[in-house]
Amino acid sequence: MTMGHRIAILALLIAFGTPISGKADEIDDYIATQMRRLHIPGVSLAIVRDGRVIKAQGYGFANFELKAPARKETAYEIGSNTKQFTAAAIMMLVEEGKVHLEDPITKYLPEAPQAWRGITIRHLLTHTSGIQNHVAVPDWLDIFRTNLKFETAPPRDELLKMFFKLPLEFQPGETWAYDNTGYYLLGIVIEKASGKSYWQFLDERIFKPLRMNATRNTDPQPIVPNRASGYEWKNDHFENRPVLLPVIAFSAGSLLSTAEDMAKWDAALYTEKLLKKSSLDQMWTAALTKDGADAPFNYGFGWFVDSYHGHRLVQHSGGTPGFSSVIYRFIDDKLTIIILTNHADRILDQLAIDLAGIRSPPLKRPAASPDPDPKTTTMLKDVVSGLLNGKYEAESFTPAMRIFLGTATGKAFWKWFAEHGELGSFVFSDRENRGDCQVVRYKVSLGGNSYWFSVAMTKEGKIAQIYWW
Repeated sequence: MTMGHRIAILALLIAFGTPISGKADEIDDYIATQMRRLHIPGVSLAIVRDGRVIKAQGYGFANFELKAPARKETAYEIGSNTKQFTAAAIMMLVEEGKVHLEDPITKYLPEAPQAWRGITIRHLLTHTSGIQNHVAVPDWLDIFRTNLKFETAPPRDELLKMFFKLPLEFQPGETWAYDNTGYYLLGIVIEKASGKSYWQFLDERIFKPLRMNATRNTDPQPIVPNRASGYEWKNDHFENRPVLLPVIAFSAGSLLSTAEDMAKWDAALYTEKLLKKSSLDQMWTAALTKDGADAPFNYGFGWFVDSYHGHRLVQHSGGTPGFSSVIYRFIDDKLTIIILTNHADRILDQLAIDLAGIRSPPLKRPAASPDPDPKTTTMLKDVVSGLLNGKYEAESFTPAMRIFLGTATGKAFWKWFAEHGELGSFVFSDRENRGDCQVVRYKVSLGGNSYWFSVAMTKEGKIAQIYWW
């Protein structure tokens, strides 16, 4: 490396506000590398072991224009990580007998269309209702504004009228498709069952008891201490993000929080301070289709549910314009990784697993090994290539997966991945048996960046799941 290269790298590290002294540990070095690779302005990180924070730190900038540093106290929009709080609120009401999981949604929304009559609270919690995800509708915000003739966010009543016009993409319980609409409706259920606003309920029942003093809704008007600014990387430069008003995402994705507050939330989930263990166990049990088959993603109530080489894992990611976040909880290891950033559309799951491996060697990704089945690898690469180009052979997938791929969410999911760039290498990493399926993992290159794909295949060779951690 020449002196010029050293100076250039040093300048870049300084620009991102990343630790560069000899005191920087392996995690600091890893975060610095990933921030450069993914063009992330700022990161706030918390690593929690046994409910105790063992590392909490900010890197880079909370506000690029002012060069305000990111800190452990920096507040970020956490997007869909809001859903775990919505699910917890529903389960509190279930414990009190005010809501039942098998209640039809029409009990709380009697004006809902006839097609929704078979949808229950459980279906909404597990993304198995069949209601089309309004966020996955192309140019959805522009469509809603045009139809409703509002220059800004429409009132809730008008938004609900639009929701009621969304098609039912499959019968309740037939498959799984991520659905922000369903979690928006759960916020209304919380309000009607509790007699309080969604925000008041969360504040009184979760945030105040846990002293999550920085967690609140994302309303852009109030002055919020330590609030980060959101950014997007366009070609070769950063741009300020568009604002997403709370009324649009509501109980599906409108919370602002800090790494410190999320660590308090994590610690509470190891206790019964908020919910009984039986309720938490329900939240962390993956839903099956009504035929008893695996859904396209393992999802409980507000959490993705998985295992990683025998280590039980619940996790979720979140994203709004200008922000991305993840929380990975390795339950049996009592290790949690929390990453909050001020850049949109960053896939942080890989970072969470890598950081877990640094802190706990049993969680480290297996070393590269020879591919035991190159034929399957070639087949799966062709399948992924087809999906990225909007094409696939239905016979390659399980029935539930076929339906999912035809939903608005399924189409948007692969379109979003395609925007990361052309598919390059597709390299075998490892595999493990899990119940009736075998999970095979690959390190995949998209647009020159590396990602991890996991594929669950049935004994008959059908693809039951494809996911990115």
